Amino acid sequence: MMKRLQAIVNKKYTLNDEAFLQECKKSLDDNGIVVLPDFINNTALEEIAQEGKEKQHLAFYTTSKHNIYLVPSDDNFSEDHIRNRLISTEKGCITDDLISDNSPLKVLYNNELFKSFLCYVLGEKQLYPYVDPLSSVNIHYASDGQGLGWHFDNSSFASHYPANC
Repeated sequence: MMKRLQAIVNKKYTLNDEAFLQECKKSLDDNGIVVLPDFINNTALEEIAQEGKEKQHLAFYTTSKHNIYLVPSDDNFSEDHIRNRLISTEKGCITDDLISDNSPLKVLYNNELFKSFLCYVLGEKQLYPYVDPLSSVNIHYASDGQGLGWHFDNSSFASHYPANC
């Protein structure tokens, strides 16, 4: 699995290097974000994009309106209050069950070294699999004018790798 991970993660990122771990943790602590440009190498990214293109016809498409907290409106606030202001989300999604087990996305998600890297940077003792088995690993589609409306996430953290495929 380590060899497969090395075929996915850009060589400039050594996930078990103490100095790199500390640098990432400091960035998160100081800035609230860790940015790792080109974290996934081009070959793995092309593999992910190809799978996405091949399976796009299987995507579940949805349109929804929600507030930034992803909770029902609150009558204690006006309709135009940020608490109640509605935002649109329009997207397509390939769920975990449709993504190949040897996909670079699943290899990363299940890799112990990658999980250890995340635990260190996030200050977590352990990471647990996402409870919803369809949402743990997914590929999102958004055409021009579509996208995921801004919101506070339900998870402790999220990773995002935008790609124009």
